[in-house]
Amino acid sequence: MPHPELPAACLYSHPSLGRLWKKVHLACSPFLQRPALQRLYRLPSPRIRKHFGLRPYSVVALGCADGVKESLLLKKLPPPTVLLAADTNPSLAQQAAIRLPARKKIWRKIDLTHELPVSLFRDLQPVSSNPNSKIQRFPILVTLFGVLPNLPPLPLLERIARFLRPKDLFLFSANLAPGTKGRSGALRVLPQYDNPPTREWLEAAVGHFRPRLPKGRLEFGIFCDPQQKSLARIEARWISRRKIVTVFSSRRPTSSQVEAWIRTAQLRKLARYLDPLGEEGVWIVTRKA
Repeated sequence: MPHPELPAACLYSHPSLGRLWKKVHLACSPFLQRPALQRLYRLPSPRIRKHFGLRPYSVVALGCADGVKESLLLKKLPPPTVLLAADTNPSLAQQAAIRLPARKKIWRKIDLTHELPVSLFRDLQPVSSNPNSKIQRFPILVTLFGVLPNLPPLPLLERIARFLRPKDLFLFSANLAPGTKGRSGALRVLPQYDNPPTREWLEAAVGHFRPRLPKGRLEFGIFCDPQQKSLARIEARWISRRKIVTVFSSRRPTSSQVEAWIRTAQLRKLARYLDPLGEEGVWIVTRKA
């Protein structure tokens, strides 16, 4: 029997948890410490510019946190007509909307563990003064940075794929297990998770959770993903005398596993950009015709 898990939204929902997450990001994120990873988010811009040409477009930044990664990309693109910043933590989504360039900006709270609401995209529609005219919506660039490892990846990709139209682009990142073997690759990156700032954040999330968990301790380890046994998953588990609860999990797929998810979700790969150390990748995909 798999252990119960804290909903991923519980880690970010309170403003204080958003601040602690940002502290973890500043102290421990390889993205901030390695310029090669920052460059990874600028590399897709020529392909995106070529795809959209001179047409106006909109951006939906899902799970955007404070928008740092998205800002690296959008600095290399023409400003979108509409930007929608969506995150579990509304204060972070608001920060992203302030940071990112666009003619019109919207921010929303969203829980990516559920179906994406149709209303999320309603504000992206262009407005016409003629109520009888038929308006075609702008093509959309959907981004999903740093989120895929923390939720069941294939269902999430399939949910997003259902919203895409042929001219839309979907750009997402994945934290990878370096090499071809998931478990040994995940072991190499385990110190990025098992450290004092991350423990402070996750222990605070346990304290905010209701019903309150019994007294215990936080332990990190590498386990098989319950839905895909070949997928390595780094977990932080709350261990008490009465129960074990998974507080946090981060899947570390190999790049070939990510590409298998793309095919299963009925998406088509246009381009892939990999970190030189093999710890992160960015993919541009679109919906299959």
